Amino acid sequence: MAKRYDDLERKVGIAEYASPHDGFAAVVKARYSDFIVHEVDLNGNIARLDKLETSAPAEAVSTPMQVETKEESNAGDANENSRKRKLSESAADVPSADSKKESDDNAANKTEVVVDWNSFTESLCKLVGDDTGKEVIAFLQQDEPAEQFYTLPQISDKQVRRSIHQLIKSAEFNSVVRADNHEGRLRVWHKAFFDKMPRDTFVSGSSNPAKRSNKQNKQKKSDWPKDRPNFLQFVLYKENIDTSTAAKDVTRFARLNPKRGISYAGMKDKRGVTTQFCSAFRVEKEQLLAINKRDGVGGGNSSTKGSCIIRVGNLTYSNEEVKLGALTGNRFDILLRNIDTGDDDHETIRRKLEVAGEGFKQSGFINYFGMQRFGKSVDTHEVGLQILKGDFEGAVDIIMREKADGDGPRVLEARQTWAKRFVGVNVKEDEAKASEVEAKCARQVEKMCSRFMMCERSIVSSLSRKPRDYKRAFTSISKNMRSMFLHAYQSFLWNKVASFRIKTGGSTEVREGDLVLLEDKSSGETGGRTSGLKGKCVKVVDELDINEGKFTIEDVVLPLVGSRVDYPTGSSGDFLVELMEEDGISKDAFSRIGDKEISLCGDYRKLMCKPSDVTFVVKEYNDPLQPLINTDLMDLSSTSTEKEEAKKDENVLFGMVIGFTLPPSAYATIALRELTKRPTSSDYQTKLELSGKCERNLI
Repeated sequence: MAKRYDDLERKVGIAEYASPHDGFAAVVKARYSDFIVHEVDLNGNIARLDKLETSAPAEAVSTPMQVETKEESNAGDANENSRKRKLSESAADVPSADSKKESDDNAANKTEVVVDWNSFTESLCKLVGDDTGKEVIAFLQQDEPAEQFYTLPQISDKQVRRSIHQLIKSAEFNSVVRADNHEGRLRVWHKAFFDKMPRDTFVSGSSNPAKRSNKQNKQKKSDWPKDRPNFLQFVLYKENIDTSTAAKDVTRFARLNPKRGISYAGMKDKRGVTTQFCSAFRVEKEQLLAINKRDGVGGGNSSTKGSCIIRVGNLTYSNEEVKLGALTGNRFDILLRNIDTGDDDHETIRRKLEVAGEGFKQSGFINYFGMQRFGKSVDTHEVGLQILKGDFEGAVDIIMREKADGDGPRVLEARQTWAKRFVGVNVKEDEAKASEVEAKCARQVEKMCSRFMMCERSIVSSLSRKPRDYKRAFTSISKNMRSMFLHAYQSFLWNKVASFRIKTGGSTEVREGDLVLLEDKSSGETGGRTSGLKGKCVKVVDELDINEGKFTIEDVVLPLVGSRVDYPTGSSGDFLVELMEEDGISKDAFSRIGDKEISLCGDYRKLMCKPSDVTFVVKEYNDPLQPLINTDLMDLSSTSTEKEEAKKDENVLFGMVIGFTLPPSAYATIALRELTKRPTSSDYQTKLELSGKCERNLI
């Protein structure tokens, strides 16, 4: 029934299960409040919002912290792309100390100003080239442009960037143009949209909030009480917004220094209700408490509407900053809806669910890297392989090629245009012509790329200036993104070997030739568990170890292949070598990557993951979207999900609230895969129904 989606997982090595219990179909994340995550710090404390203060001085910033989104889809993640509105988009509505000055600026813009366009064109073309310069001027001279801003190609020369900034900020031209930096690129804004510019990205004019905050921060530094610790620690509660965006919004709304912002231990996804530990440097409590002034109890108790909500609580001063990685895991409480075991008898359904819950609790799950690791198009590992083979043109082709997951019309056109760039050109015999057409196509495609296509935009921007130099084009992508491709291939190999090890050796016993972790000191004194080999010691299990029963399956690790890792012996080690040979590489490829900024020393990862504090409760209900799990905000407002008992004469639906705690590197989606024996892809979930036969659309 779900074979198509099983095949997708098998493509990246996710193929086996650890426990023998029967699975069941269920809808995950039908509502974002069905997925609740509480961070666990290094001392085992769980981040819970159990104290919510709303007092703030009269002058505190009052901001709209609750934004309604569109109706949630009954198919869970199917409607995720429609909910693009974020709190950061409301930044232009936030009152600031510069609001009067900005009004004056706008009034000045309405006054007729004579601009020497010829002089502006000449100066700009010298900096960005004739083609780009003339396009920018033509854009600025439009009365009603279709776009708000023009994004310049990537400019690596710092002096050129500085000169562009100075030109735009000059009194001669700043009435018709402004600019900001976004994702490493300079955006030139049309005067009709000055009021739409994000307030924290200005590079023109004198209304830079970073300068204001720095001045304020210097004042605070001298005034800060000597007996008060430097860091304000707090719990950040958020619904339907990712950590990065929430942190930016807290920084903006609480008027913190943008260069410092807030610090946190881990990233949490958008689609869920999450609570985590954060800190801010030398900040008054009243600044943060302004965020809580908006009324409301959160979106968790609404059956039809979603909310984008941020709250802070549990404020206390400390000498310790919350640092990235300073956590031991996350506590998950997840609601599975419209469970279908294939049975009609209610007692049989309950019994099967209890068996599944106990099986999951006892056996744990194979510690696979989840589908998220391999990208929406499930091809990031393919890019990584090409880099290890030294084939940068092949890597660029995979990134730029048409995707099977259904790009929008404009993006699809961009990819198809790129694929046809050499039509009618003999690339091998006429390199000059090939370079000419590629540069021209790159400039055309760059304008067609959406703002989310960061890798593609970097590539075509580079090739528009240096056509056919694919290594240069690939390295124009940010270091983090380039590393992601290589790590995806490491993850692919790990998953494949893990499936082989479980299939041939089982999920309960250690066997000769396995690698076991003897010591792990990767968690330092101040927090943050490090990735990599530092502090880790392994050994190969021998016959004596087996006879003495020294190790359990929970000690077994597999290597993330790198230049400095040890390998298991026996069939698992042989299988790993065969996999690399089939892909045309060897272990040596990880020692000589053609990218000087990236090294792959390798790491070790536990073969099995056994969740702690596993709990599960079977629920019966009638309303397909009935809230069945409480959020922290609901608890604080004494809002209950409890309704009258499910009516037996109506269609009774079954659900399960499953709770467990995982270490930082484990995937909750993979844990749910073990419990349900169903695929983890969002494509599979979007086909499920919230009432009736859950998988009827897959038949």
